[in-house]
Formats: sequence, structure tokens, C-alpha cells
Amino acid sequence: MIETQASLAEVGEHLADLRQFVGDDSVSEIIVNGPGRLYVEREGRLARVAVPEGSLTRRDLEAAAAMITRGSGFDLRIEPIVDVRLSDGSRVAIASPPASTELAITIRRFSKCMLSAADLVGSGSLPRPVLLAVRDTLLGDGNVLIAGGTGSGKTTLLNACVGLLPASDRIVVIEDTIEIRLKHANSLRLEGRAFGAGANARVSIRDLVRHTLRHRPDRIVLGEVRGPEAADVIQALVTGHGGSLSTIHASTCAGALDRLATCALQAGDALPWDVVCRSVAAAFQLVVRQARVDGVRAVREAVAVLGYEPRTGGWLTRTVWEEEAAAGPAGADDAAVPAWRRVAGVPGLLVSPAEPVTVAGLLRSLGDTRRSEATRGLWRSGGPGRRPASREAA
Repeated sequence: MIETQASLAEVGEHLADLRQFVGDDSVSEIIVNGPGRLYVEREGRLARVAVPEGSLTRRDLEAAAAMITRGSGFDLRIEPIVDVRLSDGSRVAIASPPASTELAITIRRFSKCMLSAADLVGSGSLPRPVLLAVRDTLLGDGNVLIAGGTGSGKTTLLNACVGLLPASDRIVVIEDTIEIRLKHANSLRLEGRAFGAGANARVSIRDLVRHTLRHRPDRIVLGEVRGPEAADVIQALVTGHGGSLSTIHASTCAGALDRLATCALQAGDALPWDVVCRSVAAAFQLVVRQARVDGVRAVREAVAVLGYEPRTGGWLTRTVWEEEAAAGPAGADDAAVPAWRRVAGVPGLLVSPAEPVTVAGLLRSLGDTRRSEATRGLWRSGGPGRRPASREAA
């Protein structure tokens, strides 16, 4: 990412309505959706901020945008989409017409405090069983994939997990925006650039993943998998470099594996879907899902990846830890829970109520994918037929 000469303090000087938030460490995001429309995220919660009439005008935003891009080589009259880093490390995204209906500025600040895994456990956002699973996986040369949505805390968790890696190992970090903080002496940072020409030529994450292997990494940390670089990451992990980490946008652990396989297909290597999925299962041994609920960022689920079953098109997983749903008095919520879900008893299972589902068919399909302990319990308690020996739960 290209760095500008501007600082966050200068942004506050140009936009007086932002000044109070620029110096507030509890504010993680400042969003201007156009003239007079200001939003601020504080402690995980996004709220609109009232601004005086006649302030935060289009002219104010244009002046601020010109100041922010100063020295970056970007010209908003030619490039209506800009992504830059301020001198203090804050990330700024600018969209202007014709790419957007109004000139919009989004500033993402990064915490000055680096939280360790112990800090996250103490705050309750990282369950201790998940911490132990991540530690044992990494130190056992297994690889960890962190899944979650935008603003769910993936990078914070990734930073904490990087701190679990041995100080003696050589670590290469690949990011499109520098966010990961390293304390390892023998480390290398590589940063991509999505836009640019000439001296500021574009550098793709896929180029950096391939280049990484020439720097003798013991472990690779990829800030986020977004596209065809997934194919190169998978190849690097299945051929060595155990104890590596990455993140991906996904709302479930199984969805994270699906998306990783889909990203790998974008590389255009013409590999069959089943082959790609088996490679994904071989590349990552643990998936941890992070989510933000009511402003609280925390781990919600962790599963061990055991393989891929092409017959059913499902991932073979074992639940390491799963957030328990808040339970009221027995039977209090029965009316609110769909009948098919009560029968299945498996959180996260999505089956259309419009389609006829037999208990026998449901149990067979769930048994094949080793969905969770709840599924295995159903089988043990009298599911139809005898489960094959090869399908015994791990």
C-alpha cells in the first residue's frame, strides 16, 4: 500500500468535525459517507454523529482528500478509488464520482496496544481451549486458518497467534496493508500494492506468495486470502512451512474452507474441485471462527479439519470448541426453534424447511461429514442402520 505524507492529525485540522475523534483511542473507524454524513465506530459499535448544518461540505471533503493523497502519486480526477496509508499507520479509503455518488472517506485506525493471546483469554474473547488448540497446532507444524467477517477481530486474533510462534523461527509476513506486529528478530515483511503504474507498479499478493519461498521461511503468515494466491498458499503449506497462519472472510468454519477452495480455483490451474478440496484439507489443520455480536468480538467456534469426502461433498471435521447458545428455562424457546432444527440438534445446520427431510436421510448425511459431537450423539443413540467402521468419529 502506498504511504502518503499526511498524518491523521492533519486530517483533523482539515475536517474540524473529525478533530475530537482523531485523538480518541477508543475510536477504531471514522466514516464520512458524503457531505454532512459522519459515522464513528467506538468499541465495536457504529453510530451516526450529528454535525452542524453547513459543515463537512463537499468542498471540505475535496480539500481533505487532496491533502490525504499528497505525495502518493494519486490524482482523484483520474483515479476515483484510492487506498492509502497515513504516516501514522492509519488506513484511508477514498471513493469519489463517478465511482461513487458522493465523495466518501473511510479512516481505519489501528490500536497502539498489541494484545497477546493471554490478554484475549483474560478478556474472554479467546476461550482457553481454543488457545491451547491453536498453540498445539502451530507448534506441531500444523496450519491455522482464522475466519470471520469484516471488523470481527480477525487481525487482532492473528496478531496474538503470531506471538505463539517460536522466537528462533524465520517468519515471512505477507499483507496488502501492514497490520501485523512482529517481535521476531528473524522476520521479513512483504506488502502488496493494488494500484499504481511506473515506479509505483502494482504488486499482487500472489506475486509475493511465490516470492516468499525464495526467502527461506520457516513459517508464512498471510494477512488475508482473497483470490488466486490461495492456490500458491495451499501448495506452499502442503509441501512444507508447517505452523503457518492466515485469515479469510467467511461466516462459518465450513464456509471458510469452501471459500478457500473457490479462491484457489481462480488461479486457473484447471484442477477438479475434489482435488482442490483435498489440498485445502491437507493445508489447514484448524479453523477458528471469529465474529462480532452486539459489538463484542470473540471466537465463536473452532474445528479440526480431518479431510474431505468427495462422495458427499462435505468436509470431515471435529468440533474443538463451540460457543454454547444462551439457554433459558427448559422448553422456553421450543416454539421459536424450527422443528427440523430441533430434530437435527446441530447448531449451524441449514436445511430448507420447504424440502421434505427424513430423519434417516438427515442422520446419514450428517454422519458422513462428521459435523459435530451432537451428530455423533444422534448416531450413538439409535440412528438408522449401523455406522460403517471407517466412519467412526475421531
